[in-house]
Order: sequence, then structure tokens, then C-alpha cells
Amino acid sequence: MPKNRQFTLAGFKVDPKLLVGFADSFERLNASILTVHLRSGQSNGHREINACVLPLVGTAVAGLKNSPWFVPRRTVVYGIGGAKEAKRFVELGVNALLETGSDSSVRAAVEATQSLLSRGVGACGRVPIATLVRIDAEGRVLTGITKNVGYGGMAVRLLRNAGLPQEIGLHFILPYAGSFSLAASPRWYSGRLVGLRFQPSVREEALKRWVKDYSLLGHTDGRLLRARGAFA
Repeated sequence: MPKNRQFTLAGFKVDPKLLVGFADSFERLNASILTVHLRSGQSNGHREINACVLPLVGTAVAGLKNSPWFVPRRTVVYGIGGAKEAKRFVELGVNALLETGSDSSVRAAVEATQSLLSRGVGACGRVPIATLVRIDAEGRVLTGITKNVGYGGMAVRLLRNAGLPQEIGLHFILPYAGSFSLAASPRWYSGRLVGLRFQPSVREEALKRWVKDYSLLGHTDGRLLRARGAFA
């Protein structure tokens, strides 16, 4: 990446201190980013805004959608909210969900997009996305929030600790792709985070198209704009 090009994160209707937390978290991953605090949603001369962070409330989301620099499926969205907000604003395409503005929430959100910023999504990659999932597990109904989704599987953070049977049913909505009902099996656990592999399905092509639609996430003018020295 040319030295005068840099990954730019805009704070939209947030405390400027939150942007300091993002910059610090990126710095821990050997990345230098530019942060811009916006009040009106205008770009203030910054034509290349790759990502934004905002509270998931109606006024902020409406303002973001009307901002000239916001491009769906290209602008990385960090949303502040919980499962209820993730469900309400699913079509916004929130890529990482922060339950609060705490340092730990910011670090987790940055880590969730680390692969995206270093390598891009790619044809067979996982898209960082936060959407509500209903899990049917042999008579039990559980819920979780996705960390990422690919056409072959997903990582889901369960809202409570629970073991899963070897075959489960998943029901979720993907932005710009509608609802999905798929069979899956757990492959690994890390606390409440579980990796799931989808069973063969007629929806595989739809999932492939969805991943392809997000292949330019984090790009501006068709180029991946990585933070200088990011994740080296």
C-alpha cells in the first residue's frame, strides 16, 4: 500500500475516547490506523473511510445510511449493542458487535476483523458478520451471535454455555440474502464460541454468492486498504 494511503475508521455519534481505544487495539496488532470523529455523518474531506463505529440506535443508523461515504458491503461496520440490536438492524450488515464501549469489547471487535484487514475475504473466506442465530438442538432451542460466516460454516458465540449434539438445525438471516435454515455439526469449542460446519445443502450456491458480494469489504476504489504494516 502506498505510504499516503491508510485504513481510516470513522466514529459516528460516539465518544471520541472510543476511537482512542480502537487505535490502541490496532496498535497492539502492529497496525497504524487513522481515526476520524464525525458528528453529522459527513466525511469532512476524508474521501476514503473504510470502517465506522456507531451505536445501534435508529437515529445513528439512519444517519449512517445517508452518509455519502458509507457503502454497504464495503464499509466495515462496528456496532455497539446486543442481541436485540443485532436482530433489529440485521440488514445494516454489522461486521463486529460491541456489547459496550469497554476496552475488552473493542479488542474483541478488532480481533474479529483481523483476518479481513490483513488478507481480505477471498472467494472461500469467512465474512465477519454479527447476526442472531436460532439453534435447534434435539428439543432445546439456543441462541447465539455469529462471529463470521462462510459458505461452508460459521463461528457462533452462544448466549449461554451449552454443549451441542452432533447434528443441529440453524436458522438465521444474512444481510442482502434473506433467511437460511441449515443443518450443521459442531467442530470445535472455545468457551462459548463454537465452530460449526454446514451439511450439504441446496443453499450452498446462495452462500457462495453472499461471500462473493462481500469480497470487497474494507476496500475503497476496488483496492484493499490495509493499515500500514498491519498484522505483519
